[in-house]
Amino acid sequence: MTDDTAGRALSKLHIGAFNCGIEGWINTDITTHLWIARVPFAARALHLAGLLSDARYAEHRQGKFAGLRYMDLTKPLPFADGSLSAVFSAHVFEHLFPDEVERLAREIARVLAPGGVCRIVVPDMERIVALYDPVAPQAFLKGVFEIERRSEVAFAHHWGYTRASLATLFRAAGCSETHTRAYREGVCPDIDRLDNRPDESIFFEAIK
Repeated sequence: MTDDTAGRALSKLHIGAFNCGIEGWINTDITTHLWIARVPFAARALHLAGLLSDARYAEHRQGKFAGLRYMDLTKPLPFADGSLSAVFSAHVFEHLFPDEVERLAREIARVLAPGGVCRIVVPDMERIVALYDPVAPQAFLKGVFEIERRSEVAFAHHWGYTRASLATLFRAAGCSETHTRAYREGVCPDIDRLDNRPDESIFFEAIK
């Protein structure tokens, strides 16, 4: 960090934390489970009614969603300029539209302090493209869209990324360095706890 940020207490932002929030970070998401967690006995009632699976109810009992903060990524990030030392996001960018991601990348660059790091994990579009077979394109299409039926539409992918396109995106947003990393390798803090999807992903870091 530069001298003007060295004496400040900087926060760390976890985008799309869902049930993987960790201590010491601002863990954010838009999942309905964060609202369920705020209403006493709501998770139990939903579980008894058959609307919450055993596994998800167990996560509520463990407090997995209790610390989540709601944050709409299509809006400006609710943080001051240069107030964050790190931003982490895993398998979120592909669920946004390209114009939304461009704005989000600029917002991340804005809120990062000089020298701050943003670590992004996304599906590897080059790997997905390599799956294409004109005789049997199902694996390719599943990799692109992630879903196969209308009931899953909320989880659909809207865009895809390569190492080069991520570098272009964050350079344009104002970051000074971009690096392709490996699983649990890089300069992002708490990487051993944040990275939890080792397969079929790009691991990317941008430095302000």
